[in-house]
Amino acid sequence: MEMNSIHTKYVFILLSAMLFISGCVTTHETIVEEVTNNESLSNKKEIYELKLKLLDFEKKLVALENLIQKAENEKVIEKFDDLSTEEIRSEYQKAFDLIKSGEYFAAEETLSIFIGLYSDTEFIDDAIYWLGESFYSQKKYNKALKEFEKITKHHPNSEKLVEAILKTGFTQFELGDLEKSIKTLNQLIKSYPDSSASRLAKDKLNSIK
Repeated sequence: MEMNSIHTKYVFILLSAMLFISGCVTTHETIVEEVTNNESLSNKKEIYELKLKLLDFEKKLVALENLIQKAENEKVIEKFDDLSTEEIRSEYQKAFDLIKSGEYFAAEETLSIFIGLYSDTEFIDDAIYWLGESFYSQKKYNKALKEFEKITKHHPNSEKLVEAILKTGFTQFELGDLEKSIKTLNQLIKSYPDSSASRLAKDKLNSIK
């Protein structure tokens, strides 16, 4: 009986120890998991807050850039407001020189600014025409067509009218609208039969056929 009692006692102690150790391991794992989860949540919160701060910074940066651009534009406009006719002509010539040298993108930018500032000057129709040419040379045909049509619709007395009609026909062709292109070129030949543009229109029509 005594041996059985001792054996039972040892078994009880051993089982208790095993249960205690198992409980400790489970508790330890639970604690580690909770700490890890808390750290993960903390990190996520910090990352989220940093993202919000970054977005706020970007908004402020864009607003600052807009203010700087506005101030620069106002300076340019103020500068141009004080220009004489000859000085305006000189500004137009600079843009035209860019066209002649094949710097079409730079010409596009310069002419766009010039047109925005001097829509009521004697140079406006020429500037619009050459803006169309700069677009055409860059194969921006939709934009080019709009500029050439501005001449035919809003500047019927322009010296660039016949050329604008010709380039309208050419641009319509490039856009794949053959019917409109042929119609435009035929109208040009009929209205201005002795012009050099008329001869170019005939050549284009012959190539289309």
